[in-house]
Amino acid sequence: MDFSSLLQDLIAGKIQEIEVNEGDFFAFNQAWLACPQHKQIIGTAQRDGKVDYHFVKDGNA
Repeated sequence: MDFSSLLQDLIAGKIQEIEVNEGDFFAFNQAWLACPQHKQIIGTAQRDGKVDYHFVKDGNA
């Protein structure tokens, strides 16, 4: 999965959230850390090891 592209779509508003499964977390984390706006991408833990990430424009979750 191309998390870099998904993160750019999230920032651009093309998508509202990214759902990351436990098995994909390491790959997502690498792309997230490389993203300049990573502090504005907030994750919310869900059941079964899933995390939903969304972009906050003003920096306040």
